[in-house]
Amino acid sequence: MNNPNSKELRLKIREFLINLEEYLYVLVAIGLIIGFVVVMIDGLVVLITFYQSSNFAEGAIKFLDKVLVSLIFLEIFYTVIVAITEESAVKCIEPFILVAITALVRRLLILSFELSHVTVYIPEKIKFSLIEMALIGVLILLLILGLIFFRRTKR
Repeated sequence: MNNPNSKELRLKIREFLINLEEYLYVLVAIGLIIGFVVVMIDGLVVLITFYQSSNFAEGAIKFLDKVLVSLIFLEIFYTVIVAITEESAVKCIEPFILVAITALVRRLLILSFELSHVTVYIPEKIKFSLIEMALIGVLILLLILGLIFFRRTKR
């Protein structure tokens, strides 16, 4: 069963799958660039119509959301580039942790901005928002600790 033909076939299949993985990463990178451009154009539209909005805070939240989403696109793009250029998948962990931290900080910023510009106070909604903020804070701290642990073990 371990004849040279089966080993050669396995090597060819392995090489094909590795090449396919790289091509798929390139496709994902192109998709991320397109997504980034679309979000930035949408953010530009929001910025242009920013002053036409009846509620300044609402326009600011929309614009901030677009900018932060575009940063997440860039972080994921960086992660894909690291995955393409690095030999080991373990080296790709750090960028993913950074993307998660960026996404959580984005959500925390949006929540705090929304809470500070509430026009109608609904106690239950504020309570759930504060609980969500606390959970996000805990997740951010855990991810930062994980990042510190990962960097120390990488040395």
